[in-house]
Amino acid sequence: MEYEVYLRREVFEFLRQRRNDERDHLLTLLHALGKDPYRRGDFAERDGTGRDIEVLIFRRYAILYWADHAVKELKVTEVRFADR
Repeated sequence: MEYEVYLRREVFEFLRQRRNDERDHLLTLLHALGKDPYRRGDFAERDGTGRDIEVLIFRRYAILYWADHAVKELKVTEVRFADR
């Protein structure tokens, strides 16, 4: 089942600043995550509320997200350079 993908405003701004080809690759990956919301990242971090946030490394980026299964939404909380 496909989930809606939601981006925080900071993620949107980060994507807007990328070159077109990089942005397209990242958006394609985010869409794929919405189609596979149970996909695990390469590792997990805990946020301030104790929620596990999946961290997926893709090329030079770290994509942080969590799936809200109750409402069938994938929340992308951050995209950053992986070496940060």
